[in-house]
Amino acid sequence: MRLSLSALLSVVVFGVTSQVSLSADPALSVILPRGVQRGTEQVLRFAGARLNDADGIFFYEPGFEVLEIKPADANNIDVKIRIAPDCALGEHTAQVRTKTGISDYRTFFVGALPAVDEKEPNTDFAAPQQVPMNSTVIGTVENEDVDYFVVEARKGDRLSVEVEGMRFGQTLFDPYIAILNDKRFELSAEDDSPLLKQDAATSIVVPEDGKYTIEMRDSGYGGNGNCRYRLHIGNFPRPTSVFPAGGKAGEAMEVMLIGDAMGPIAKP
Repeated sequence: MRLSLSALLSVVVFGVTSQVSLSADPALSVILPRGVQRGTEQVLRFAGARLNDADGIFFYEPGFEVLEIKPADANNIDVKIRIAPDCALGEHTAQVRTKTGISDYRTFFVGALPAVDEKEPNTDFAAPQQVPMNSTVIGTVENEDVDYFVVEARKGDRLSVEVEGMRFGQTLFDPYIAILNDKRFELSAEDDSPLLKQDAATSIVVPEDGKYTIEMRDSGYGGNGNCRYRLHIGNFPRPTSVFPAGGKAGEAMEVMLIGDAMGPIAKP
């Protein structure tokens, strides 16, 4: 079968054009930190390739205002954003627009609690990092790493812990969390969960006034620099399922949130 010279030239030109286009397209690898607190202003690092001529950020939910975009180098940009107080909690998506194209989608999270950075060393149960109640710890699990955090709690209060790690989708990371008393007795522990898959959440009713230690690690004692996590610690409710599981479209109904340590929560 013969191909004309013009057809061959078309194929070659198309191939070269496609290659040039791909080499100029911006690429977004990760957004750091992996989450922000709503009602605040924060600088996020958008890391990737060919992002230095960025002139816009696309968000796909309301609640975000871009205040400034500054190139950090040829491949990364720092973006100052304002997050609305009523911004939806949970996972959000963003893209970078440059003068040569639009980047990949990447996700980040919005939370309700102020952030606290993990401070090493915190691998000894006897010397944990003290953190405030109702805060989000931003940390990383390295190989065979175990991170300990301690909070003060009062008898009868709820103590809830939830981790975002596997949901970041960066690497194989299976978080494990546990709540222990000052005698190192395990009051609650969670690895996987039906609601959060390989992430985990748990809550207890505090049995007595005192200090309670949160253990955070990979379930198999693995880890690396990409095993980032956001560890929420506080007295917030943490149900794990809802009943009934559905209803009729267009009709209001009362549901029961179940799985929280303090018991079911009715929501109209």
